[in-house]
Amino acid sequence: MRRKSDQDWFRQAFSDDYLFLYSHRDDSEAQKHVEMAIQHVPFAAGQCILDIACGNGRHLQAFAQLGARVTGVDLSETMLGQAKKRFKKMKLSVRLEKRDMRDLCYREEFDGVTMWFTSFGYFENAEEDRLVLQNISQVLKPGAWWWIDLPNPDFLIASLVPKTIRSITGPHGDAQVIEKRFISGDRVEKIIEISDITGTREYTESVRLYRAEIFGKMLQDNGLVAKGTLGDYTGSAFTKSSPRQIWFGGKAAGGK
Repeated sequence: MRRKSDQDWFRQAFSDDYLFLYSHRDDSEAQKHVEMAIQHVPFAAGQCILDIACGNGRHLQAFAQLGARVTGVDLSETMLGQAKKRFKKMKLSVRLEKRDMRDLCYREEFDGVTMWFTSFGYFENAEEDRLVLQNISQVLKPGAWWWIDLPNPDFLIASLVPKTIRSITGPHGDAQVIEKRFISGDRVEKIIEISDITGTREYTESVRLYRAEIFGKMLQDNGLVAKGTLGDYTGSAFTKSSPRQIWFGGKAAGGK
């Protein structure tokens, strides 16, 4: 089975509905993520941090509150709008830009780059995923750090629930959500159907899965040096049964 929607599914998926579908991913969770991350990377107040696929800016806010100068890029105007409101309300400074992670214009500008919660592997062509890693290397200053959070394919495949039905309070009130999940080749696919007073609409999510040995080689090939891999946000070491593979490291000497 293969998804029927356009290969650029991510241009439609991150709408108002997304905010309600993943409302459990809140500011408190983001703060804990960042607190754990800075135990493993050389973060310091005053650093320039770039969050790629920044969403509504919850991780950026946590870094800003620690004294970082923060930049967020995303393709979703909805998400960027939410992030702008967040920072205005918190009276924090931020630079927010609508950019494709395959086409970043920065050069050696950042002390740290982050990608949270499965924001890598979106593209139809694996070469475009490699381009993202090249761009991360390009935007980092010499001696800078990076942090990338991926699902662990072994765990995901073993624990995949083919179908769930749940109720949420969405942008138009009470809604029913049907989520169907399946593996297609090297990708995990999710079809999301939302029904409420306005009718029924459908979204697709599709992410390429990378096993650790493959992703580690991709990092190396693109000028990034891995210094560790965690298996979850408690800081456990990565194993084949870990739910996540959270990579962190630095820029290779002479990397561009």
